[in-house]
Amino acid sequence: MRIPAHLCATAVAALILMSCLAAHAATQPAFDAIYVFGDSYCDVGNLFAADGGTYPPAPYFNGRFSNGPLWVEHLAGTYGVSMTPSLLGGTDYAVGGAEVTAAVPEGAFTIPSVPQQVELYLSQHNFRADPKALYIVEGGGNDILNATGGSPEVLGGEIAFGLLSSVRLLEHAGARNLLVPRLFNVGLLPAAQEAGISAFASTASNALNLGLDTGLLFEAFTPDTLLYRIDTYSLLQSILADGTHYGFSDVTDPCLNRAVSPPTLCSNPYVSFFWDAEHPTIFGHAFLAVMAEQVLSH
Repeated sequence: MRIPAHLCATAVAALILMSCLAAHAATQPAFDAIYVFGDSYCDVGNLFAADGGTYPPAPYFNGRFSNGPLWVEHLAGTYGVSMTPSLLGGTDYAVGGAEVTAAVPEGAFTIPSVPQQVELYLSQHNFRADPKALYIVEGGGNDILNATGGSPEVLGGEIAFGLLSSVRLLEHAGARNLLVPRLFNVGLLPAAQEAGISAFASTASNALNLGLDTGLLFEAFTPDTLLYRIDTYSLLQSILADGTHYGFSDVTDPCLNRAVSPPTLCSNPYVSFFWDAEHPTIFGHAFLAVMAEQVLSH
């Protein structure tokens, strides 16, 4: 999916568009809440809270893995619902560093896998999902970046199975609005390129998306279940291939360079797509939010 050029002349235009979308929220589907399960692309402060408010540190924005609000926060604003960490009583269960296939030890705190996040949510809600809420399930990037070998095709299939199991569990519990993004090509991230695993990561990403696409296509959802997909894979490909079309003059280098000590910051994060080696800037998140809103409104 490619966002029309007249909406994408600059990254600033994307943020202006997000403010306009809120004005039209009344014409969009109404959701009681937005529940999120995933990793640092959606974590609005769970890892930060679990780590005593120390990680990620400044210049990261208020515990987010970016320099501003994340795409799920833009989306929540469009629909007039709150988006706060589940550890603080909110609806966002995503945790930075989370994998799909396994929990991840992080000091005294164990980062729950995406399926474990879903199970925790259901256990806190009498194993019943809200049919009027939107449920977002995403992940897989950390599984790929943290892999120590093996077959990328097998890994991609295992991640897809975990995501499908989570979606199925929510749907069986009563969820009727499900948003499941395709995974971006992890091999295109600066982190994968710096680690020399671009080919492995790209193959695993493709295998994951193939398994997820196929599994969702043949999943026996109830007739009243609405499944929404956003093609973040194609969006990232498009932005990196023609950054100026989207308002980015730098789509290769992270603005925040953590490979040196102390870390250095670029002079103008407003024209950079990558905030660090794994995550987009606030403007990258704005484009993700625009894509999600467009899908949800059709």
